[in-house]
Parts: sequence; structure tokens; C-alpha cells
Amino acid sequence: MLFYFKLTDGGIVEDIEGLELPDVAAAREEAMGLARDLTRLELSGRDWSHGTVVVTDESGHQVLSMPISQNPRD
Repeated sequence: MLFYFKLTDGGIVEDIEGLELPDVAAAREEAMGLARDLTRLELSGRDWSHGTVVVTDESGHQVLSMPISQNPRD
């Protein structure tokens, strides 16, 4: 299945390529890793701690939404 990982924090960063994963559980694990990386790296000098990772399937349906602040840094 193809999943897209959109980042929101007042603005939106779209994922235009997506990622092929076996199921929603794998997409959740990927979203958790992305959220951890964002809190560690402060990507583009932005503080993502109030942002959200929104995952959609290839049809554009939202399959999960994960606040970045709920993910531990380590």
C-alpha cells in the first residue's frame, strides 16, 4: 500500500512521493520514527513540537494523525 506523510504545524508540508508499506501498522511505525526525527533535528530550523504527522492512503483518505509532541526524543 502507498502511504503519504504530511506534516502540519500551522502550515503544511506535503509528501508528494509517498512510501510503499505493507499495512497501516507499518505506516504508524514510520510516522512515529518521523516524529522522533523531527523533534531531534528541528528540520529547517523549525520547531515541530506542536506539529502533527498526518498519514493518508493512496486514495487520499486519512488513516492516522499523530501529534509530534507525543513522541519521545530518545
